[in-house]
Amino acid sequence: MLVAFSGGLDSAVLCDLLFKAGYIFELAHCNFQLRGNEANDDTTFCEDYAKSINSKCHTIYFNTKEYALTNKLSIQMAARELRYNWFKELISENGYTYLLTAHHANDNAETLLVNLTRGTGIKGLQGIPEKKNNIIRPLLFATKENIKNYADKNKITFREDSSNQEVKYKRNFIRHQIIPELKKLNPALEETLNTSIHYFKQSAQIVAQFCEIKFNEMCKEENNLLKINISLLLKEQQKETLLFEWLHFKNFKASQIEQLAHLLVEDVSIGKEFESPTHELVVDRTDIIVKKKNSEILIHEFHINSLTETNHLPFTLILEEINKIDFSPNKNEIFITVTDNLFPLTLRKWKIGDKFKPFGMTGFKKISDYFKDQKLTKFEKEDAWILESNAQITWVVGYRMDDRFKVTDESIKILSIKANFD
Repeated sequence: MLVAFSGGLDSAVLCDLLFKAGYIFELAHCNFQLRGNEANDDTTFCEDYAKSINSKCHTIYFNTKEYALTNKLSIQMAARELRYNWFKELISENGYTYLLTAHHANDNAETLLVNLTRGTGIKGLQGIPEKKNNIIRPLLFATKENIKNYADKNKITFREDSSNQEVKYKRNFIRHQIIPELKKLNPALEETLNTSIHYFKQSAQIVAQFCEIKFNEMCKEENNLLKINISLLLKEQQKETLLFEWLHFKNFKASQIEQLAHLLVEDVSIGKEFESPTHELVVDRTDIIVKKKNSEILIHEFHINSLTETNHLPFTLILEEINKIDFSPNKNEIFITVTDNLFPLTLRKWKIGDKFKPFGMTGFKKISDYFKDQKLTKFEKEDAWILESNAQITWVVGYRMDDRFKVTDESIKILSIKANFD
């Protein structure tokens, strides 16, 4: 068992309770190098405490300011990412079953208020979970006052973090400025908010069940796309809430979702695009389509020099010379005539201006016009690949082959080409 240990009041009380109860545990302490000698003294305190209970203190030093700047995060968010990523590494490397943190009822109340200011929906009103995966927070039942009283009674020593008094941080501002004012209206504010959190959790479960039912009715996920049926969505009174529950997990802002819902109702949404840090959304004729952004730099052209040289491709292509054609309908397989100069084949992204002669037709057609006729979505167009030989389009992969490469009575060799996008 691993305990996140800052040396402050809360984690000192948690460790005292665990030690007296006979639990065996080790400590994990982060020095974020933000408070100079004060932070170093905290580290010394934590390591000395570990020795006093015959335990081990894992200590790490972070360059928090540099990490925050590089990743465009606030100092608090950077510190949170750094410590939880490190906790995961410690758990994996040392085989700990659980990580314990000393969050308490006041933290829970503050989290509720912070989330209210962010607009996170009902999920954000559930506060801090008592258990999430292998993280346990055993002190959530206790208020800060309960913890302080225990420390005083048991003469527990701990470190005071001076940065906890700085109201420039949102949580500290709520703790020191907002909550004291609210407690003038309700002295038992923490208990009241934690009771509300209990019911919010149950309400969130009801909402989640409802949203899941509606998701199964009007949404489908295919080819890495989420498609939301617009006509079915517009029949729902709670359309904006449904969109929020489905899309805020993909990092779309509440204001974007509100605008999207408004455009749908006004019937002026076709072609509208929205973007979150991680996803893209476009409104098509029948569906709202959401796609995760590709963070990798893609190579847009691949060369195939032989039947077996296909391992480097972005999806699976199986090339096989055959004697007989199986004409069973399969949009992901074509049969072409093998010529002496067929190879090398080139697999590439399509470009504006590309033309081909669709199978069964006598004239040429622009790829862009073909896609328009097929009513392909923006994302389907972006994902489309072309297979060509000697600068002649052989196949719009997964859609239509070129008539110039069709098998005829004069064909001596036949090549089967299968595409597998899984």
